[in-house]
Amino acid sequence: MKRWDRHDLRVSRALASWPLLGVLVLVPANATAADPAPGTSGGAGGHWQVPGEIQQPKGTWQVPGQIQKAGDLQKPGEIQKIEENCRTRLVLGADTLFEFDRADLTTGAVESLGSLASTIRESHARAASVEGHTDVKGADDYNQKLSERRAVAVRDWLVAEGAVAAGTPIVGYGESSPAAPNAKPDGSDDPEGRARNRRVEIVLTTCEP
Repeated sequence: MKRWDRHDLRVSRALASWPLLGVLVLVPANATAADPAPGTSGGAGGHWQVPGEIQQPKGTWQVPGQIQKAGDLQKPGEIQKIEENCRTRLVLGADTLFEFDRADLTTGAVESLGSLASTIRESHARAASVEGHTDVKGADDYNQKLSERRAVAVRDWLVAEGAVAAGTPIVGYGESSPAAPNAKPDGSDDPEGRARNRRVEIVLTTCEP
């Protein structure tokens, strides 16, 4: 058995006189001095979210009637602009303008149609036609007539606002000219695709006659 010498006793008494600290600091093995602490900003690393904190969304809000480039996924109220040879197509989703299975404009359609009228005036182009389209739900003949009635409703509104000429032709395509698949690859229904197919297009002539 080891005998304690005077040096060991002095060390033991010194340790016994120190206060105990109840703080335990854990440092990740891969942490560096440049890593920010939680709740602080860390340069390019961004901001750590504090538990319970509600962070504000970043970016800009979508403005109703905003012009959208071709190829983007169209959202309700947006106007899609498609450039073709000597023509420009302005596409507006029918769900923004009409109730289900109806051809009379809703009160909520005014904002989108107002933006559409402004776009037509600013283009200084002549409207060649107003075209209506539906999805595949329903009989072919019924969808054909519905697309025509919806094209007439939009054309007449634009005429009243002085955006297009009263004699602008209307064309109804029914379900014959889809912009997106009505069904998914497995054959099941594609609601988003059908929504894109329910639309009205204003065709502008951009070349001199």
